[in-house]
Amino acid sequence: MSDVPNPPPTKAAVTTAPFVPGPAHTPTPTLQHRVSSSLLANQVYEALRGWIAHGDWQPGKQLRIREVAAMVGTSDMPVREAFRRLEEAGLIVIEPYKGATVRVLSIDELEHVYDVRIMLEPESARQGALRAGADVVTTMQHHWQLLQAASERGDIAEAVTQDEHLLNALYSAGDNDVLAKLVRSLWDTCRPYKNLWVANAVEQGLSTWSHVTHLIDAVQANDGDGAFRILDRTYRDARATVRQLLDTQSGRNQ
Repeated sequence: MSDVPNPPPTKAAVTTAPFVPGPAHTPTPTLQHRVSSSLLANQVYEALRGWIAHGDWQPGKQLRIREVAAMVGTSDMPVREAFRRLEEAGLIVIEPYKGATVRVLSIDELEHVYDVRIMLEPESARQGALRAGADVVTTMQHHWQLLQAASERGDIAEAVTQDEHLLNALYSAGDNDVLAKLVRSLWDTCRPYKNLWVANAVEQGLSTWSHVTHLIDAVQANDGDGAFRILDRTYRDARATVRQLLDTQSGRNQ
């Protein structure tokens, strides 16, 4: 029996693009076929990436190409391509003769990814706060409301997603596209740790998002140094909390 879960009902299955065969005298795929295959691989990649990011597939879960292909309703080839891209993104690990597994969380990786976040994100917040106008504040407030609603109904993954949208609005205001892209590239790697942090806070009845209102106030006042301090302190606290959680889990598994 397959141990791969059925996808959540809210996620649409990937549909196979129609194949248009080329002329009978040539075995080379037509341009339309190549484009359709590429688009299909993108669809599969985004679907699998979403399931990992939202916690539907837990760290350590084994993934089998044929079972995943049956799940999303495609042939094996788009799934193989999606697996390759997921490995490049650091979301899965592929080992010879063992197949693919969702990346397991580790204390070393936690330290490394949060070291980089602490170097980049407070500075991104500072630059964004200095340049932010009323439209940026309005966008952040909109995502803050959606974040609160998701948190109240216990939808941790959606709350984390809205937090990223809120931060993206701020970082984009800094007018440094290279810095903003570097930060966003970290989020896939960081998201499982962030989900763990938020889930623990929910279980303990703690407030994970108390810093957000202070951050929005700093942005509204164009207080770059204030925005820097808020995120620097928040991420240092988050790293310490998640490290303790991973230490505890490691002790239970020994």
